[in-house]
Amino acid sequence: MTTSTSPRDLLANYRQEARANATQSGCPLDRSAFPGLGLEATGMIYLNGKSLVFQPMRGRREPLTPEKIAELVTTELFSTIVADRQTFGRMLVMADNMPSNDFKSLSRRLRIIQGLPGSMKLPVLTDSLASRYWLPEEMAENSVEDWADAFGVTGPTTAITVRALTELAMEGHRPEALKYDKTVTALEALEGRIMEQAAWPKISTDCYVYSMLESYSAKANGLRTIDPGLLEMHMIDGQVCKIVPMNLGAKTFTASVSAPFKLKEGRNVRLTDGSSLGTTSLDSLRYASGSLHAVFNQVGPRSRGYGLVQAAHAGTAPLFAAEEVFESRGSALQNKRWLGGPVERITGRTVPMDVVLAGAPTD
Repeated sequence: MTTSTSPRDLLANYRQEARANATQSGCPLDRSAFPGLGLEATGMIYLNGKSLVFQPMRGRREPLTPEKIAELVTTELFSTIVADRQTFGRMLVMADNMPSNDFKSLSRRLRIIQGLPGSMKLPVLTDSLASRYWLPEEMAENSVEDWADAFGVTGPTTAITVRALTELAMEGHRPEALKYDKTVTALEALEGRIMEQAAWPKISTDCYVYSMLESYSAKANGLRTIDPGLLEMHMIDGQVCKIVPMNLGAKTFTASVSAPFKLKEGRNVRLTDGSSLGTTSLDSLRYASGSLHAVFNQVGPRSRGYGLVQAAHAGTAPLFAAEEVFESRGSALQNKRWLGGPVERITGRTVPMDVVLAGAPTD
């Protein structure tokens, strides 16, 4: 009998071992170094019995209405915590059941948010906690109650419990050198533009929204890829690879690389030691003595990546490489037909002379 060593199985074993360690310690353990929540929470949504409730972080609770949801997803810098996926599902039902056509865009917006890799406007608390911590075994990551029991923060009311868990989800490092806050700010602004355009279900806006969704996913996943707490785990499936520079030349440097190796020749890559960030590009791949070696373009002595490469070559710090974030450069289409040029506004019923002559009889 052989043991499977595929990246998927190795990753599953890594997660199982991490949760077993949390079980042994008797409490959740750090998973990521970055916070589970990108922005400071301004409010929370939870179920009070069978009713949906909205409560500002500094204010009194009120019944949740479609109008309030629409306000929350379109107001700049609002980040409202949704307790769990069940609560988010109830919000979708509320939006779907509205008889007025005015709320069709709300249902559309919520479904878009549901598919984002970590919404800034309506983040799900249990998802945020699961991205930040390893929960002990036999506990459900999608359960607010289990997270509260694991941390020992179960309060007399749901609001107190959700507030305590929210504070735990916001804990983490926000290193300026890894552009954490800059990326989070860009994600919040991008999600705001998505919500604005998603109100108009047309071909042109659909294409623009799709382009922005691709950009959002690339930014969010790119940030998580270089999370210092996740570098070891991401090596398993090749999202990042560990490199050891060997021969440093004037224009290129050769490095041994970990497997699996998924970087492509000719592509830009990010270099990080978990504390700083640099960029270069992969020039070519070579095989030597049965091992894969990568040839990277040399980093300029004035760039941040230069010190990273030198330290890794000296053996004083590790070095990891990840694919550069690809961003779609889509732009909003205004007053244009599909794949056409600008549409001129019709101001009268006068038929142009060339059209009249073209239709004139020839006999």
